[in-house]
Amino acid sequence: MKIAALFALVATVASGTALAATPRASVAVTSTAPVTVAGTGFRSHERVTVTLITTDMYRKVVAANASGAFTAKFAGAKIGYCQSYFVRAKGNRGSLAVRKVIPECPSQGPAGKPADRPDAAEAGR
Repeated sequence: MKIAALFALVATVASGTALAATPRASVAVTSTAPVTVAGTGFRSHERVTVTLITTDMYRKVVAANASGAFTAKFAGAKIGYCQSYFVRAKGNRGSLAVRKVIPECPSQGPAGKPADRPDAAEAGR
């Protein structure tokens, strides 16, 4: 009975350690024009479908390298100043990474300038 309990404890700790050691998939936008998405933590040679949503939706299928990393470049896509975007990378072997960015932007004044920053010419008046 004690041996079974000890075995169960060791198995539980070992499985938790294995889960902690498994890299988690993640994505990041490394360039905004053209939009370039870099992914890490995917399974080796996994086929990954990358979806980008800005003002339009783009989709590209890439393959992760042996270490589980990839780069996807979306020609024609760009992310403008203070523009929100969404990236989803789904691998065919179960990996998933999502990034949603909603920037906090300063309010714009009448001339398209931030309201809290006066024009240099107006500052001297």
